[in-house]
Amino acid sequence: MKKLGTSETNIERVFGLIGKHMEVLKLNILNPNWRLSVLPIVVFALIGFMPILTAFSVRKYYDFLEIIVECLTQACTGMQVFFRSYFYLCQRDLCRQIVEEMREQRISYGANRSERMERLFQRATERMMFIYRLIYAMYCGSFFFLLGPLIMPDPRKSSLPLAFRIPFLPPDENLVYWCLNYMHHIMLNVIGIHHLAPMDGIVILALISTCTRIGALQQMLEELDEQITVAEWQQTEHLEPYLDRIIELNSDMKRFVGLVNSTFEMHFFSVFTMICLIICMCLNVIASQPKNSIYPLMMASICQLLVICLFGNILLIANDRLPASIYGIQWYRLTLAQQKKLLFLLANAQPDIEMSAVFMPVNMTSFVTVLRAAYSYFTILH
Repeated sequence: MKKLGTSETNIERVFGLIGKHMEVLKLNILNPNWRLSVLPIVVFALIGFMPILTAFSVRKYYDFLEIIVECLTQACTGMQVFFRSYFYLCQRDLCRQIVEEMREQRISYGANRSERMERLFQRATERMMFIYRLIYAMYCGSFFFLLGPLIMPDPRKSSLPLAFRIPFLPPDENLVYWCLNYMHHIMLNVIGIHHLAPMDGIVILALISTCTRIGALQQMLEELDEQITVAEWQQTEHLEPYLDRIIELNSDMKRFVGLVNSTFEMHFFSVFTMICLIICMCLNVIASQPKNSIYPLMMASICQLLVICLFGNILLIANDRLPASIYGIQWYRLTLAQQKKLLFLLANAQPDIEMSAVFMPVNMTSFVTVLRAAYSYFTILH
């Protein structure tokens, strides 16, 4: 049997790991004492240099459609990093608030007093750790693109991994220039991974946290039902504080969802916009040259969108189960006043809880819509 408090230790490990990855770029905003230093300024300068680098590279590879598209898709990823940088610059307090609420939620739901509730949060924190490690591993998979010159050398790019060249440092003229360009590619990849992975990790963990809160409410409703069973018919006044606590926690859960959605709505919009552009540009190349090396890049972009939409859909499904759990208790054995309270709780639980990307919800329906639109675009190209 696991000791109480294990989930508290594990949640600290999860955010400790995220903070460690943020620290690679000295952007550990989970630390209340974080201040802007030299390395973050260099990072933001490199991100701001992306449009100039893209314009130079497109002009350089003007005659090669596949390489231009590769360059533009990498630029879209760079623009996603650029637009979402305000997470680190302007949303530090909101990020810390979300993380702090995730740390304290087990106490709010009484996991420190109930072994059954503690097991629920223990399983949730184990899932959080696994999912975040998986997300980080998926982002680190982009390092395989840096091995491209070894697997499929392309003399048109002077065997560089990406279609980027630092202006006035032509890699085909000098070995030192080639090494500087290659190191620049590695640096861009490291920035992309440790800029986006912690950010997307916090988004996904917040969605898992919300699902856990819904599961905890369902468990509390089950416990309420057990107490109703042993009570006399409509002699349940002693259960009033417990019912009020459930109503209060449900309202707090809805407030937390609103906080997460308002914080990350523009991030979701940025992801949808940039990935749709990347998919369209990749399909342009595939339509004209079916045999090329653009497929892994397109699949990586689709996977990023899939992960976000999948967990948004899981949240939607989890919330759909809550009204059934409320109606499933023996409400007819409660007092009339308690039945009215339960009716308000049921009405509050029925509206869908979902994340928004400004113009569309973040769920699997939107993901399928994007893929269907991409397929239609591909058929038109043919």
